[in-house]
Amino acid sequence: MKLLNRAFMHDPYPSLAEMRESCAAVPVENGGFRMWVLTRYEDARAVLADPSLHRDLVKHRHEVVKQNLVNGERKPKLPRELRRSMLDQDGEDHRRLRGLVSGFFSPSRLKAARPRVEEVARGLLDAIPSGEVDLIEAYARPLPVILQSELLGVPVDAQDRFPLWETAILTAPTKEEVEDAGRQLHAFAREIIELKRAEPADDLFTTLVRAGDEGVLAEMEVISMITLLLIAGLEPTSVIGSGVLTLVQHPEQLARLRADRSLLPGTIDEVLRYETPFRMLTPRYLDHPLELADVTIPAGELILVSTGAANRDPAKYAEPDRFDVARCPKGHLGFSHGNHRCLGAELGRMQTTVALDVLLDTFPSIELAVAAEDVRWRPGMFMRRLDTLPVKLSRD
Repeated sequence: MKLLNRAFMHDPYPSLAEMRESCAAVPVENGGFRMWVLTRYEDARAVLADPSLHRDLVKHRHEVVKQNLVNGERKPKLPRELRRSMLDQDGEDHRRLRGLVSGFFSPSRLKAARPRVEEVARGLLDAIPSGEVDLIEAYARPLPVILQSELLGVPVDAQDRFPLWETAILTAPTKEEVEDAGRQLHAFAREIIELKRAEPADDLFTTLVRAGDEGVLAEMEVISMITLLLIAGLEPTSVIGSGVLTLVQHPEQLARLRADRSLLPGTIDEVLRYETPFRMLTPRYLDHPLELADVTIPAGELILVSTGAANRDPAKYAEPDRFDVARCPKGHLGFSHGNHRCLGAELGRMQTTVALDVLLDTFPSIELAVAAEDVRWRPGMFMRRLDTLPVKLSRD
């Protein structure tokens, strides 16, 4: 079964609902591999919480490839040095890597960072005149780029480069573009390492480079963690864009939020549920068979957890295809779940909350500048991200 068509990119939810209703797990081909898509909320949450679920596809790549590869010509290849981050490792190695950076996402740092988020958001919006604008280019992308660069220690003159590679590695339509982005990020990580050795600072990349020099991290782990943080730190772009689009498509909900800004935290969670940043989470596998209601997935098979489908499962959320700023959807999987739940979830939530709050303060009128069906989404199986968002803004 193939899903990568234009209709699925624009609106994946009818296809995901059909899969969810038909069977607990459906095999698809992606990137030349057979993968089983899990679409039901309880199955998705239980599998993500299973400590025996493996993310490390490098360590056991020979067995995984032998069992699951069905079309080798379509397989994109990324440098191995990009695949040894905490995202790609299990057990003690995952805990070791996560522990090195977790302090940068503490509640105290989050609180201290909020005024800067507000300052950057207001500065970007002050530069946008009333009229038509691509909100992704003018606001949703540069906001997290600036903020993440400051946290990580990316030089100002390099901040226009890595977002292009991040977008390509997650959503490029061809394997050649994905591979080129991987090479560029790999080279950029090496530049960062040399820079932080020569000019150490109070930033996250300096912490990682020091850990590498002290033998706490292997060199490829330093490279991989740098690239992961560059990529993951831009996820608010997806949520800001999806949030604005969803609100302008539901004007009664937008009016309700404008009238009662206390609904904003719950609105962010509803956006994360309704337009989950990932259609599918990246592949993982189990050493044992997975018994579901109407299917058994053999041991060693690649598994895709569709958080996009799970977050619209009517068994979990009443009227799941209805957007409601007052829903407060507890337990949503917008930040994943289990050991690999997004470490920067609260930072991303705060950035997105501030981004929408300041936007609503600045522009009393926000409308789409094109028909809804003409809004362009990026391609790819995993990430759910707008390519552009043309809107009409007014300060009157």
